[in-house]
Amino acid sequence: MLRFKPDRSIQKGFNIMELLVTLAVASVLLGVGVPAFRDLMDNSRMSAASNELMSSLHLARTEAIKRRENVIFCPSSNWNTANPTCNAATDISDGWIVLTAVDNTVLLAHGPLNDQIDIKGADTADIIAGPKFVQFGANGFPTSTILGYQGTFNFQLCDSRGNADTGGGVAAGRWIQITATGRPQVYRTKAAVQSDANPTDGCS
Repeated sequence: MLRFKPDRSIQKGFNIMELLVTLAVASVLLGVGVPAFRDLMDNSRMSAASNELMSSLHLARTEAIKRRENVIFCPSSNWNTANPTCNAATDISDGWIVLTAVDNTVLLAHGPLNDQIDIKGADTADIIAGPKFVQFGANGFPTSTILGYQGTFNFQLCDSRGNADTGGGVAAGRWIQITATGRPQVYRTKAAVQSDANPTDGCS
């Protein structure tokens, strides 16, 4: 009866050269993949922040037209309480609310943005510092003053990448402008975000 005898000369596992080549290839892939993944996360975070801000501004304008009364978008330090209020000393990135101007009915309460996102604004007098209040009238148009403050017409969102080009001319930051008719418009290209037309001066 024939019996099979295993060939003990067959090699199992990696030799040192194969292991070194595998590690070298893995290092190259990690070196390329990790930065790309980080850029993807940064871009996703910025897009999400600008979309959330745009959605809230659209809601405020739509409700003003629908209700035929002034509706306010403003920063709020107590956005998560039962009766949130506007707070001039609060940065918009720490939370905001949308409410009616007549009876202060809260239509939306939004929590803080990701702490890696910074927001600055420019009002009708191009003043970057100061509270970021927006008020839409019954016709949907933004008003120049609100609760004694200049109305904010421009928002600039930036992160640690500053004024970097993320590829294809797309800026790392976003410029949101409220047009004269009240429609929020977002600018994504570096040419627009960093242009002289942006009163917030873009990202640095």
